Amino acid sequence: MLYFSVRKPGSAWSGPNKERVERLRREGRMAPAGEAVIAAAVLDGSWSRLDEVENLVVPADLERAFDEFPGSRVNWDAFPRSARRGILEWVVRARTAATREKRLRQTAELAARNERANQWRPKG
Repeated sequence: MLYFSVRKPGSAWSGPNKERVERLRREGRMAPAGEAVIAAAVLDGSWSRLDEVENLVVPADLERAFDEFPGSRVNWDAFPRSARRGILEWVVRARTAATREKRLRQTAELAARNERANQWRPKG
């Protein structure tokens, strides 16, 4: 079972969601309202916001942060794909430049210690 709801304006579109859109279009089941939401997403950039994340493209500012912490890039490359993707999305979703910078630095600093940033840990 798959739950569908109205998307919030500006919410990023993941690869699986885009694949569903293409399937619905092929099947002739995409409604005009859905096409309007997609058109708005293309205009505001949310349609493609996660493309590089899903392709595990390391942004230039993260590369620079890796340069500051020896061993961080080697450890980063050894992290599982799912962990790298999650961290990259966390960085991309930062709302302010200051938050992004903080996340970049934390990612590189922890990677140098072979630890993953933005990982859920149980309380207690």
